[in-house]
Amino acid sequence: MYTVLHVEQSEFFLRIGKNIIEEKNYRYIATNDINEASSILRNNKVDLVITCLYPEGGNIENFIKEVNSKYEVPIFVVTSNNIDAQKKDLINLGVTEYILKNDFEDEIGKHINYVFQYDQYMNDLREVKIAVVEDSMFERERQKEIFDKHEIENVDFYESGRELVNSGRVYNIYLIDIILKDEFGKDLIRNLRINNIEAIILAVTALDNSKTLASILDVGANDIISKPINENLFIAKLKSNIRVYTLNKKIQMMLEK
Repeated sequence: MYTVLHVEQSEFFLRIGKNIIEEKNYRYIATNDINEASSILRNNKVDLVITCLYPEGGNIENFIKEVNSKYEVPIFVVTSNNIDAQKKDLINLGVTEYILKNDFEDEIGKHINYVFQYDQYMNDLREVKIAVVEDSMFERERQKEIFDKHEIENVDFYESGRELVNSGRVYNIYLIDIILKDEFGKDLIRNLRINNIEAIILAVTALDNSKTLASILDVGANDIISKPINENLFIAKLKSNIRVYTLNKKIQMMLEK
C-alpha cells in the first residue's frame, strides 16, 4: 500500500485530499506543520508528499531541499499562487508537480495515478534483462551502485562489445558506452539494432556535439545518457523507455490474440 503525506493548513483541502487518497485505498497521513512532517518522513515509508506553499513551522524551500536530499519521494506543491517566477524556482528545487488550489479537486487524483503508475515501471525494470558495455571500471561501478540502490539485479556487465557479442546472450535493455577501447560504440549499436529491433538501446557518453549525438540516434539508439551520470536522470530515462517497451509488448500481445 502506498502512503501519502499531506502537509496543509486548510481543513477544507485536508478533507478533499483525505477523501481522494483513501478512495484509492492508499494510506493517508496529514499534518499542518513542517517539523512534524519531517518526523513523519523519518519514521514512516512515505511514497508521496503533497504540501501547501505556506505550512506551519518553517520554510517550504528548506523542506523541499530536505526531502530531496534524504528521501526518494516525489513532491507536489499546492498553492493559489500562479506567479511564474516562484513556480520556476520551486520546480527547479525538485518539485514534481505544481498544482493550483482552484484545480486541486480535479487534478490531484490524476497526478497521483501518474506518479504511482510511474513507480510501476521500476518493477518492470527489475524484471527485464539489462546489459552494460563499459570499459571504465569507475563507470561500471557507478552504474552498479545505482542499480543496487534501486534493487535492479538482472544486470550483466561487459568491458567490450566483442565480449557481449561472444556471450551470445540477448537482452531487453543495452547501455552502450560510445568510446570503447579499440571499438566505436556506435557500430555496436547499429549491429544490435539490426539483430534486435525491439530492444531498448541507450548510448552512454560524455560527447556533446549535436551532430555526433544525432548520428548515434540515427543508427538505432533510443536515447542518450550523458556522462557524468546523474542518478535521477539515469533512472528516469530507463523508466521512460521501459514504459514505451512495455506498452509495445502489450499491443503486440493484443494483436496476436
